[in-house]
Amino acid sequence: MSNQGLKSGFIALQNLKLFALAGLLVFACEKKQAKDEVSTVESETELDHIGLIPHDPRIDTLDFQVCNENQIYPFFHHRNVSFKGEKRALVDEIMSKFESTTSGEEGYITIRFVVNCDGISGRFRMIQMDDSYQFKTFSEDLRNQIYGITTSLEGWDVMKIEEVSYDYVRYLTYKIKDGAVTDILP
Repeated sequence: MSNQGLKSGFIALQNLKLFALAGLLVFACEKKQAKDEVSTVESETELDHIGLIPHDPRIDTLDFQVCNENQIYPFFHHRNVSFKGEKRALVDEIMSKFESTTSGEEGYITIRFVVNCDGISGRFRMIQMDDSYQFKTFSEDLRNQIYGITTSLEGWDVMKIEEVSYDYVRYLTYKIKDGAVTDILP
């Protein structure tokens, strides 16, 4: 076998080892999360990494309070937490309030927020993207309408684990086509 063949075989073996090691690390982390159930936020860097929404006094209202700032479940952690009446009720409520705009805009508007241990939402954050998932800015009318509808939603389930209520993060992504909402995710 040539030196080039040996070299590429060695690189492939090293890549395979790295891939196996990464898989083991992911498996170990998932096992630890399942065992611990509640993540505790340790630093600002961790907040940025896992997508939690810290209080920002410049934009958040003072009347919204979480029950435990150090135990807010990220979106992907909770199970069976929804809107009263499930997704159909959520979509019906949003669509009954939304009025199509004539902007002809297309893309996605995602609003992330925290639902506290009493089922009340707050700390709303908006991300706007075009169809290619590049950041963009929608018209003020469309942004304000979607933001207003989302912040007015009431009926979020309380997240309970062994009869203890927790705060958690949710998000809604609105798919926009020709200035109208065509889908709401998740």
